[in-house]
Amino acid sequence: MTTESTTNLQVRAAIPRTVAIKGSRTTEDFLAYEKAKKRKATIRRIFRGAVGIFGLLVLWHIMSVAYDLQLILPTPFAVLRRVYGMLTLDTTRWLYGPNVYVHLALSFQRAMIGFGLAAALAIPLGLLIGRIPTLREYLAPVITAFYPVPGIAWIPLAILWFGLSDKAVIFVVFMTAFFPLYFSTEAGARQINPLLIDAGRCFGAHRLKLFYHVVLPATVPYITTGMRIGLGGAWRMIVAGEMLASAEGIGYMLMEARFNFRAVDLMTAMILISIIGYLTELLIVRLIEKRTTEKWEVKTS
Repeated sequence: MTTESTTNLQVRAAIPRTVAIKGSRTTEDFLAYEKAKKRKATIRRIFRGAVGIFGLLVLWHIMSVAYDLQLILPTPFAVLRRVYGMLTLDTTRWLYGPNVYVHLALSFQRAMIGFGLAAALAIPLGLLIGRIPTLREYLAPVITAFYPVPGIAWIPLAILWFGLSDKAVIFVVFMTAFFPLYFSTEAGARQINPLLIDAGRCFGAHRLKLFYHVVLPATVPYITTGMRIGLGGAWRMIVAGEMLASAEGIGYMLMEARFNFRAVDLMTAMILISIIGYLTELLIVRLIEKRTTEKWEVKTS
């Protein structure tokens, strides 16, 4: 074998290794770029959100001071001081029975039970009606007939059925959260591309496998959207329900603050509802998205 042939063989043997090393570096660089891109997007989103909230607080303060509305529109500083006082259990001029944590815990419990019951019924029902046309023809008109009834209209009936109890509040939360969950799930299940179903069947997926590997991943983005809307509705209705059908909870606090003409306590309760509602949505819906759409790499936009 000549020296030239030996050199050519060495070069050829080195080519795959070089390409592999280069490919590996390219992959690592791409992953590092994607990670840095997501980090920058997160920082940008947080910064812009903070700017928006700060702008709202500034506008709020200007309106309160410029028009001398502290009695009915307390300044942000007064409300934040009251939030701090409530959370640290400063009982100065406390007029609402148990401490704020008891009220928040009761409201959270009622909201989650009502929302959980709504999800347990609405999501399976939406999947079935979305995928079975015959069932849709029977049940869709019945559900649609109840949809225009506002959630607050169920409160008198709930009081008549369950009295002034937790069950009445849970019932109106259930009725409010059910419809966004159902309609979002049903729309997602009904609008699945038939090509995806046919492709799954070609690969041998039938019944449960087809449902788990095709129908559910395609519907989950719709379900999480319905959950976001349903959670917001649950927290709005928990306040309305507790105002009229309970002597405890954050809605009761709001009503009592109105009776005592304490705008600072009213706005404090509203801020606490906003914080708890946001954290609830973040923990529940975001966790589901991480376990489903992000894990399955489902395109949501």
